[in-house]
Amino acid sequence: MSKTDEEKTVEIIKSTEEVADKILMNKQELVELDKRRQQTREAIRELEKHTAKDEKKVWITVGSMLVKMEREKALKLLKNDQMQIEREINIITSDQKILVNKHRDLEHFSPYTGTQLKALDSKEFAALKANLPLL
Repeated sequence: MSKTDEEKTVEIIKSTEEVADKILMNKQELVELDKRRQQTREAIRELEKHTAKDEKKVWITVGSMLVKMEREKALKLLKNDQMQIEREINIITSDQKILVNKHRDLEHFSPYTGTQLKALDSKEFAALKANLPLL
């Protein structure tokens, strides 16, 4: 009871489309997270620069509620939210790279070169800079 060529083709197309749908959903989620990250960055900057330092309490939006809280607590809350958003973006981006390579594999294309590269952290860059005078 082997599968016919038609059944195999339908199965390949179905799996390819499922992976492509996941890629598109991740892309949309990345766009939404980036908007949220930008809004959080703007709120932090507004609190740090333009709010009068003598104001002890500020109004911020938490979900759909408007809340008045201490300035320092609001800044801490926004910075924690910013770090959480960054973590989520990094997780989705790494998943996206895997899904794109899986999709290319299903379509019998070679994986994108350079998608598995990671940026140098500050210690690695400092070591490289110390050994190469051109940087």
